[in-house]
Amino acid sequence: MRSVNIIVIILWAVVYTKAQNLVFNPSFEMFDECPEEVTMYSIKKLIPYWNIPTRGTTDYFNACAMYQVGVPNNVMGNMLALDSNAYAGIVMIESPPFCTKRENALDYREYLQTKLKKPLETGSLYVCKFYFSIASYSTYAVNRIGMYISTDKEQDRFSAKALSLKPQIVYDTLNIACERDYWYLVCDTFRARGGEKYITIGNFYDDLNTDVITLNNSNYRNYIRQKIKNNKIAYYYIDMVSVFQVSDTASNFCKDKYLIK
Repeated sequence: MRSVNIIVIILWAVVYTKAQNLVFNPSFEMFDECPEEVTMYSIKKLIPYWNIPTRGTTDYFNACAMYQVGVPNNVMGNMLALDSNAYAGIVMIESPPFCTKRENALDYREYLQTKLKKPLETGSLYVCKFYFSIASYSTYAVNRIGMYISTDKEQDRFSAKALSLKPQIVYDTLNIACERDYWYLVCDTFRARGGEKYITIGNFYDDLNTDVITLNNSNYRNYIRQKIKNNKIAYYYIDMVSVFQVSDTASNFCKDKYLIK
């Protein structure tokens, strides 16, 4: 009987190892200090295990904070965390040109980047997920959001412009998610070449290759409508990031399209 128990424990351990989330601090709950305000200056480290790969000023929100970066109430809206008390926030586009003149495009972007617990194994299949929510005071919504998986740390510390990379995990670009205060799921499988150990989340396309829609503000009071108009950004909250290994026969990991919060 003892040998049977040992076998069961070993099998359980193998299954657990295969299914473990390879992302440290996946819901942004760990932090060094409670945030006091939005990120005003370029920094490398946002919170433990999460970095900012460019000069963009990615933000951190937590229920421990006051209004500006609190949860659910903050400077960009009112949204509960999908998991526990915290989430991050990134600009997906700012002041889109709405024209074909390249000189009018800012291409400003903000990103989240982290190193995985261990490199991905050659030929293995992984499910990669994260959730996004369009902030209440976001002016626009875009069709470009995804996750880029890489062997090296992709970064540009001299610029806040779009990283010219092709994400392997993307949201359905045929339809622009445009409902505020929903948590949408971005999810797909990825076949590892081997050695990949970084993930980066954001919009990797420049302004002229990003479709943009102006969100409906008719349900807001006049002063809120004016605030949203003045923001001139597509601003998305990010929560619950995961990368985990699965068998080739696995299914239904990307079943849910969004969660209402």
